[in-house]
Amino acid sequence: MTSAANMQVEELIQLTERLTALVTRELAILKGSRPAALNVNDDERALSLALYTKRCAAFKRDVGLNSIGSEAKNRLTAATEKLRLALKEESRLLARFRHVTEGLVKAIADEVASRQTPTTYAKAGSFAKPATAAASAMTFNQTI
Repeated sequence: MTSAANMQVEELIQLTERLTALVTRELAILKGSRPAALNVNDDERALSLALYTKRCAAFKRDVGLNSIGSEAKNRLTAATEKLRLALKEESRLLARFRHVTEGLVKAIADEVASRQTPTTYAKAGSFAKPATAAASAMTFNQTI
């Protein structure tokens, strides 16, 4: 393996570890139930991801995984696996927060719609079911 290939592998391992550390910090924020605090690292994450993507493409094009030594391959594989696991955990937590948020928005929209619907009575004296609710200020995805 050439010196340039060694440098590319080492740089890719370092970038992978840096991204893993960033995602791990974000996981700590999510586990602390503070998803609004995630935007603090947006610029750093975007820059790191762009650089990582560029370096991965250059590594695949110029060097390739099959042309590096077994020790370097094991280190790169281990670093990549740690990143994948961290990203998978982050994705799972973000999906959970999204699900909860969507449920809250729907509950609020339903409550607003029910308060805006006038009370009517059916033949038997019970409350009649209101017609389909009109769009309210909380309805975001309704098309006309």
